[in-house]
Amino acid sequence: MLPNRTITIRLTLPVVMLLTSATYVLGQPGPAAVLTDTVKKEMVQEHRRVTGSLQAVTRSSIASQEAGQLIEILTDEGMTVAEGDVIARLDDRRLRAQVAEAEARVDRAESDLVERQSELEFAEFEMKRLSKLRQTNVASSRESMEAKSRFDSAVARVEGARRAINEEQRQVDLLKIRLADMVVRAPFQARVVKRHVDPGEWIEPGESIVTIVSTGAIEARLEVPERFANSVGRNSNRIYADVTSLGQTVPSSDIRVIPDVDPQARSFSVILTLDDPDSQMAPGMSVVAWIPTSDEAEHLTVPKSAVVRSGRDAYVYRSELDAKGVATATRTEVTVLFDWQDRVVITANALAAGDNVIVEGNERIAPGTPLALAPLK
Repeated sequence: MLPNRTITIRLTLPVVMLLTSATYVLGQPGPAAVLTDTVKKEMVQEHRRVTGSLQAVTRSSIASQEAGQLIEILTDEGMTVAEGDVIARLDDRRLRAQVAEAEARVDRAESDLVERQSELEFAEFEMKRLSKLRQTNVASSRESMEAKSRFDSAVARVEGARRAINEEQRQVDLLKIRLADMVVRAPFQARVVKRHVDPGEWIEPGESIVTIVSTGAIEARLEVPERFANSVGRNSNRIYADVTSLGQTVPSSDIRVIPDVDPQARSFSVILTLDDPDSQMAPGMSVVAWIPTSDEAEHLTVPKSAVVRSGRDAYVYRSELDAKGVATATRTEVTVLFDWQDRVVITANALAAGDNVIVEGNERIAPGTPLALAPLK
């Protein structure tokens, strides 16, 4: 039985190989449909990759300036608020009563002023009357002096009444400010990231109600090696940041270099301001940026999607006509120097400006594959 099994295997293997070969020939694929773009020679700056994280332009714990019971909170975590929107309300009944009491004191002081002005008018009349009588020796000098004293006292009482009104009015103004502070409002456009209290709780002055972070713009804090300090300060007009979790590349609208080197990490911070109109970015997200470390120079560039990486190797497929005039894929080794906006800067001995490289479909071809070309629009 054992020899028969051996003969059967030897007879079957050539048949399997023949069938496999026949299947490969019959199933030979046609030209691979790919999209291409051109190699360009551009004036670019050398860049280095740095990492960092996003942080809010402004982060604030919103607190009450007055003590009171929290009767209403109109925001919750994740909600957005505009500048001036009401965040919370405190019980203001006691302050309203104090305002009414202070306004009553102002009314009383104003009535007192009317009385003092009436006294002043009479004292002035008496002083002038006695002054005329003194000229004809009808009134004594003592009577004239006493009239003048009564007039001066009346003037002082009028001024005192006016000051009292002003003092009482300032008290009213202060109470109205405190009353307005019982409504806690958003100081800027923001998103609520944490709520610290609930309705019914007693709030002390300075106690946080919610924590908010600004929206509309966000900052990326990058850690840059100290050896690039001079070149960053000289060449950084605009830096593009890649927000890793969103897959977005965002240009900076402002750049600030912080001249304070960490003695342990030997790095300093560069802060980018990024526009975020749709509020998709959040503090804490990781970010990657390529910072300029040289002056502009001429280099070859290709689209990022043209580069295929295999371990430490990087290559592109360029289209090349064979002897029959058919476009085929030719693998070309490249060295990636740095990213440049939506392209990468490379060096390659076998590439020149104007060559076509495959930017879509390059992951499913091999050297020599026939190509059906379509330009990238």
